[in-house]
Amino acid sequence: MAGCGIVFHTASPYILSVADPQRDLVDLALKGTRNVLESVNRTDTVTRVVLTSSCAAIYGDTGDCADAPGGILTEEIWNTTSSIDHIPYSYSKTVAERAVWEMASAQDRWRLVVMNPAGIYGPSVGGPIPTSESFNLIRQIAGGDFKSGAPHLETCKVDVRDVAEAHLRGAYLHDAEGRHILAEKAGTIIDMGAAISAAYPDAPVPRRTMPKWLVWLIGPLVNKALTRKTVSRTIGHSWRADNSKAPKSLGLTFSGSDKGLVEMYEQMRDAGVFPK
Repeated sequence: MAGCGIVFHTASPYILSVADPQRDLVDLALKGTRNVLESVNRTDTVTRVVLTSSCAAIYGDTGDCADAPGGILTEEIWNTTSSIDHIPYSYSKTVAERAVWEMASAQDRWRLVVMNPAGIYGPSVGGPIPTSESFNLIRQIAGGDFKSGAPHLETCKVDVRDVAEAHLRGAYLHDAEGRHILAEKAGTIIDMGAAISAAYPDAPVPRRTMPKWLVWLIGPLVNKALTRKTVSRTIGHSWRADNSKAPKSLGLTFSGSDKGLVEMYEQMRDAGVFPK
């Protein structure tokens, strides 16, 4: 880090199902973040830190959207509903970002700029297909896992290249400051499948919505991370956020996350994840 003026601290692993949430999520995110920032504090040349946080540090589940002022998430809101026992990944992102703001406020040499992306989709760069949750979800959507129906899970997505561009603008635009919600288009699993199917009609994407009562009943049996509290607070709720700050303060134009979603599927298809 010696001689650097700008430091990017990118995301910790995006994993939802872990054996030990404290060890595998919270400690990784929090200790890793503090290590980077402690190095920043020891490096006199650093004048700016750009942090990859997440919308998960703003809300825990979509029920939080309804509880937000006006039913809209903004950069001023913090996730207060997640915990080590309830959506621990979102909890890990929240405590890690709070730690950064605490360390930033204790000094006046470097400026903190934070990116809070929604679900990131788009092709990966080189190497084998990654194993992040974004790729796992596409594998489920386009691999037939939801052929009997998909839960009405509404979220928001953003193209990975828009997220990269936002980081660069946050690093080099003089007036960049604070948090930035990076979210382009809200929709459900059915909507994501429809975007893939429009380009590849043979993809076995879900076309029916699974009733919430059925998800509540069998969800925890299929995926231990899908607790009944999570189902109650997530399934059937709308995702709403004000994403106007990034275009206004960074001059960012969202390029269209459906395009990145399809390109992500194409890359996985070419790699043999799905039959051609």
